[in-house]
Amino acid sequence: MREHLERIKGVSFFSVLKEAEIDVLLRIARIKMFNKGYVIFEEGDMRNAFHILLKGKVKVSLYDEEGKEYILDIIGEGGFFGELSLFDELTGFANIIAIEETECVVIERRDFVNLLMGNLLFTLSIVKTLLAKLRAANERIKGFALLNVEKRIMQYLTEISEKSGIRVKDRIIIERGPTQIEIAKYCGCSRETVSRMMKGLVSKGTLSVINKQYTLRPVYQG
Repeated sequence: MREHLERIKGVSFFSVLKEAEIDVLLRIARIKMFNKGYVIFEEGDMRNAFHILLKGKVKVSLYDEEGKEYILDIIGEGGFFGELSLFDELTGFANIIAIEETECVVIERRDFVNLLMGNLLFTLSIVKTLLAKLRAANERIKGFALLNVEKRIMQYLTEISEKSGIRVKDRIIIERGPTQIEIAKYCGCSRETVSRMMKGLVSKGTLSVINKQYTLRPVYQG
């Protein structure tokens, strides 16, 4: 498990911990593998564990009454989910599904609470992280209300690039980007609309697409 020390320490929740404290955390953690398509959590399931992605990707999504899927987020390597379940056993509001072969570090709530109660700095780090995620969610909601579809697409790709993009001079490359269907579900529009908007972005020089590799400017001037 120690080979994952740096990855775990890189999670904002744990960045304030000393190496000896990380060692304690490692002793309560375990590794789990999920096949592509595996439903890790369904909407309404009881959540009692925190997951850190070592490799792979998961999607966070909801379905409406007609069965249409809406993707709320794509979480990749180094990302995490289930942080709220560390404080209480809650039912989840969304589905979490592996979209690639995925490996996670899993920390159970009952073990985490014991560690949390004995470390004030750790507790403060968690509170700050939760507040940051809340602010980001509020900004996303506000932004989607104000942005047109083209700018929603660029906002989505920019969010992905910030998590997993590679900066090359004045561009950012996303090596394994989302499909047009995934973009459409996230942005609340049809795949045909996404295709049309992306062609416009390519013609403007804002975006280039080769298979699933996306190249975009660091700042979208729309």
